[in-house]
Amino acid sequence: MHRRLFLKGLGLIGVASSIAAPKIALADGMLDPMNSNLTGSLFYTMEAPGRWAGKEAGHVPMIERSGNMIEVTTGHEMDGYTHYIIKHILLDENLEFVAETMFDPQTDAPISTYDISGMDTALYMVSLCNKHDAWLNRLAL
Repeated sequence: MHRRLFLKGLGLIGVASSIAAPKIALADGMLDPMNSNLTGSLFYTMEAPGRWAGKEAGHVPMIERSGNMIEVTTGHEMDGYTHYIIKHILLDENLEFVAETMFDPQTDAPISTYDISGMDTALYMVSLCNKHDAWLNRLAL
């Protein structure tokens, strides 16, 4: 199955949480995708780059918080439609979709901002590259 069709409409983490596989839980019983057996295979992190080892710096979304706002930056060049960051996806502590920012690779830089008022446990950010798949980062609030 093509990667884009697999991810389209299903949501990366929603799919991951529905697969019948062992899950690593946080202290409060929530799924911790940063330590699941899907990390490094279905999606990638700084600690688990899987087959994309060496690509972490340009693909992991970096999250900076200032009050109730976050700025997300992916240190990736936008090489037109050849190689680019497609979008950022913000998920809440329950791995539910909150927001996304789509990028035009001919004019945009992979930087997005979000108001996180009301989010008080953790949030997850996905950065989706057209060649190197989905990359996840977590911010504890």
